[in-house]
Amino acid sequence: MRTFWMICVLLSSLCSLCEAQPKMRDVFLQMPDSLLPYLTENNRLDFIDFIDSGMKAVVNNELGGKSEMLSMTDESLVLQVSPAMKVKMQMMPVSHPVDSCSQVICMITTCGVAAPESRIDIFSVHWTPVNVSAHLTLPHEPYVADFVEIPSKGLKLQQSIALDYPATEEQEKGVSWLKNVEWKQ
Repeated sequence: MRTFWMICVLLSSLCSLCEAQPKMRDVFLQMPDSLLPYLTENNRLDFIDFIDSGMKAVVNNELGGKSEMLSMTDESLVLQVSPAMKVKMQMMPVSHPVDSCSQVICMITTCGVAAPESRIDIFSVHWTPVNVSAHLTLPHEPYVADFVEIPSKGLKLQQSIALDYPATEEQEKGVSWLKNVEWKQ
C-alpha cells in the first residue's frame, strides 16, 4: 500500500511539472471574456470541441455574427472573430519567468479590411498584462503584424495605410516598409 502512495505522489509531481508549460488550448479557455467580448466561455469551449472533432470551428458570437477558429496548435491559435477582425495568439519564450512560467502570450489583433491595422498585447499565462516594450520595439506608425518563426521567433511588421493617418512619401510612391522585429526574451 505504501508503494502505491509513493507512486501516486511521484505521478502527481510529474503532472505538475508538465503543467509548467501550459498549452494554448488551456490558456485560451481561461481567457477573460473582457479581452474578446465577442466570444463567451461557451464559445471558446465549442471552438475546442469542434477542432478536437475535426469539424469546422464556427460559432455564433455575441453580436449575432459568426466567428471561426482557423487553426490551433499547442503554441498558437488564429481566430477570425468577424469579417473585419482577426486575432492571432502565440506562446513566446521569456528569460525571466512571468507568473511562474517561462512563456507569455503575444496577441495580435488586426482590425479593418481596406486599411487594416494591428495592435499587439502581451499577457502572462494567467492573463495579466505584460509591458509590450519589454519584449518588442514597435514603430509609432500604424502597422499590420504577423508572427515569424525563422530564423528565430519574432514578428513581421508592414506599414498600414490607416484611413486617418497622413500618407508618407513612400506610400504615395506605392512603397511600404516591411521589417522583422526580434523577440527580446
